[in-house]
Amino acid sequence: MSDKFQQALALLAPLATLPDWGIGGSLLLVERQLQEDFRDIDLVCSEAIAPELAARLQQFSTELPVAAHPQYCSRFFRRYRHHSGLVIEVMAGIQVRQAGAMRQWLFAPNRCEQRHDLPWMALTDWLELYQLFERPEKVALIRTALASVR
Repeated sequence: MSDKFQQALALLAPLATLPDWGIGGSLLLVERQLQEDFRDIDLVCSEAIAPELAARLQQFSTELPVAAHPQYCSRFFRRYRHHSGLVIEVMAGIQVRQAGAMRQWLFAPNRCEQRHDLPWMALTDWLELYQLFERPEKVALIRTALASVR
């Protein structure tokens, strides 16, 4: 794995003792060797643990301003920048407005798997999220990977 990947793992290590969160997004795709690089670190957590996760992140990173988005309406969303330049996004209570309706996605922490001493979300969960976020290229990438293991 790349130095950037190792740096991300080291950055997240202090969070390992917290319950009910998982790593997803492009970092998950890199960890599963489905793509070579990641843009940011996506963490999904329960709404109950979100304030504690945010407080821990603020100990070693800077919170960035987040503008309201007309489509992405999660009940908890924060963005942080670590001094290394890595950006971390925390999401809980994920909701997306589509065709005038609010669609919710429920995080199931019991579906996370421990690898590299950290909780990693299931690819199938990110297939659902990328569908919800209308990211067809990521949906196709995960579908291809899941089809190859069947």
